[in-house]
Amino acid sequence: MGVAKVGFEVVIEREMPKNPVLIVGLPDAGLVGAISSSFLVRALELEEVAFLDSPGLPPIVVFHNSEPTAPVRIHAKGATAVLLSEIAIPPGLFRYIAERVVELAREIEATRLIMLGGIPVPNRMDVEKPKVYGSGSLDSEREYLRKNGIELFKEGFVAGVYASILKESIKRKFPAIILLAESHLNYPDPGAAASAIETLSKLLGFEVDVGPLLKQEEEIRLKLRELMKRTVDSMKAAGKEYEFSIPLMYA
Repeated sequence: MGVAKVGFEVVIEREMPKNPVLIVGLPDAGLVGAISSSFLVRALELEEVAFLDSPGLPPIVVFHNSEPTAPVRIHAKGATAVLLSEIAIPPGLFRYIAERVVELAREIEATRLIMLGGIPVPNRMDVEKPKVYGSGSLDSEREYLRKNGIELFKEGFVAGVYASILKESIKRKFPAIILLAESHLNYPDPGAAASAIETLSKLLGFEVDVGPLLKQEEEIRLKLRELMKRTVDSMKAAGKEYEFSIPLMYA
């Protein structure tokens, strides 16, 4: 039986910030978003302020430092909020989490929404430092990327949960940006995550040392094997193979 008309509830635990940048890092190609968001939470010492729940999510509770917590959470401090997930989002929930994330961004009057993800490239093993491409839901967001020297993603497909969030942002005319680092498709990619974080830091004007992330690459890959496996299953059902294709108009 498929997921039928289920939504996401946002459970507030502490006061949510007003007018933050809302950074979204969810499991996807190379787990770039998941690795980036988790690293940012630790590096910026963000506090858990809310979590998202849905009847469509698997019945899982995560333990950190002996404390139970939900796997899909929001951490924040000051003008920065990060939405992360420690589980793969089922494809049947993409539309619903996209609607709730953009709605939440409006509620907290976020200045913009920034998604961190990976764009799989077949020659990733030969790429020493992954490039990061960007796009935005509005002309103003794409111009913002240009002014900051970030190359725009010109032709191709983006599929999965980020495509759903981007489409919802376009529909609601909400300022959203997606940053895509060249990555492996089905192999955890801390190097791509480091490139995504460096580009984000350039956009937002703060410094984050990604050295520890790069030093722990192999350890991170080993720890995230199971999440990557479940994410690959989710991506297969979400049309991720389209990202290797050329759009019909340009074939």
